[in-house]
Parts: sequence; structure tokens; C-alpha cells
Amino acid sequence: MTMTRPLAGGAALRVARLDLMLLWRNRTALFTAAGLPVLFAALLFPAHGQKTGGMDAALLQGTGHLGFFLLFAVFMNLVNVFTARREDLTLKRLRGTALADADIIGGGVLAALAMYAVQVLALLVLLGTALGGRFPADPLLLLAGLAGGAAVFALLAFAVSGLTPNAELAQLTVLPIMFACLAGAGVMFPLDGLPAALEEACRWLPLSPVVEITRTAYFGRDFHDHAAHASVGFAGGWAACLPSFAVLAVWLGLGRAMAGRWFRWEPRRA
Repeated sequence: MTMTRPLAGGAALRVARLDLMLLWRNRTALFTAAGLPVLFAALLFPAHGQKTGGMDAALLQGTGHLGFFLLFAVFMNLVNVFTARREDLTLKRLRGTALADADIIGGGVLAALAMYAVQVLALLVLLGTALGGRFPADPLLLLAGLAGGAAVFALLAFAVSGLTPNAELAQLTVLPIMFACLAGAGVMFPLDGLPAALEEACRWLPLSPVVEITRTAYFGRDFHDHAAHASVGFAGGWAACLPSFAVLAVWLGLGRAMAGRWFRWEPRRA
């Protein structure tokens, strides 16, 4: 995945606008990227008032969804977009224009991030109003965790796109990562009830550090220590999240290496 010319902001924004228009016309892709998050958000209401680990289950799951929605708006969306455009030769044709490689890639990523940002803001409003939550204790830490997660899942999307034979299979190749993150990243239930070895393994899933950082930033409590969840201040929250940021850094390196190796600009050949 080489970038032959530097990113031109205006061109990338035009590509992003085009991407959003095309997404709006593709109802299946639109439902995956925007409809599924709405369904998961609606499922929070039955959990409101129930307790999980001494905390409101809806708030606990909802803060997990702040990270989990990356899989819909960024990961699955970009896998579908770049696989389809590669196979119908759109990527190849775009590379023959004045657009830089970074404009083509960056436009798609900007469109995905714009949609994800809207989902995050809407979910934060929902948590803070209808579900009785609060304003995040550390918005900057929350932003850093979500930004790191977005970078990781964008890179993973480039890699998985390169391994996906065609657009029809794009909805299937993303499922292993999606289900692994849903089941093992602590989105729906705390990890502290798992056996120690399994809990430690789950912490290395790409979504797990995002969920830990997000919950620490939202509640002002240490969610890397799954058992205690002690209250932390501003500096304490960042210190508690250092192991999570380290895992994110590992995934950033792995994602960059895999994207560089597997991302394709031209159709796959049998």
C-alpha cells in the first residue's frame, strides 16, 4: 500500500463526500455501517436499571459500544468499499487521475470516520440522557482511545480487503474479527469472570484496549484492573491506560505491516 504523492486535503474531502453519497445509495452497506449500530443502541434500553459488576448494565454495555461501533462504521465499511472498488477497477482508474494514492485512501477513511463520529456523539447523548449516564470524566482520554482504535481498524480493513476475493464475500470475511471482538473484548459482559489465562488472552484482541480506555475515560475508574475498578484522577486515568495504549501500539504496527503486504489496488486473480 504505497503512497506516491502527499495527501491533498481538498481532494481527500471530495473523495470522502463521494464515498458518503455512494454509501447512501447502497442500502445494504448503509444498513451495515449505520443501521446495525442503531439496533445495538436500542438493545441498551432493556438493560437499563440492571446491574453488572455493581454498575448499570446499560451504561457498561453502552461504553463498550463506543468502541464496538468501530467495527461497523470503519472496519466492515472500509473492507466492503475497497474490495468492491478494487474488483470493479474503480481503484485502478482513480490511480490514473490526478488524485494521489493518499487522497483515494484518505477520502474513504475520512468518510468512515465522519460517520463513526456521528455515532459516537449520538451514543454519548443517549447514555447521558435517556440512560442516566454522565459527561465523560476525561474527554481527551476518550478521544485518544477512540482515535487509536479507528487507526487500528482502518489498517485491519485494508489488510482484510486485500484477502477478500470479491465484494460478495466481504460481509463474510469480516465476521471472525467481529465475533471475536464482540465475545472477547468485554463489550457485552466484564472479562473478570473469565479464567485468568483466557482473560489475559482476550486483552490482546484489537478492540479490548479501546473498550478499556473508553470505560476508564467515561467513568473515571480503572478498567484495566477488571476486578477493582478503583477511582482515578486525570493523571491516574492516563497511567492506568498505558498498558492498553501499548496493546494498541502493537496492533498499529501489525496492522500497518499486514496492510502493506496484502492491500491490493487491482483485482485478485484466481
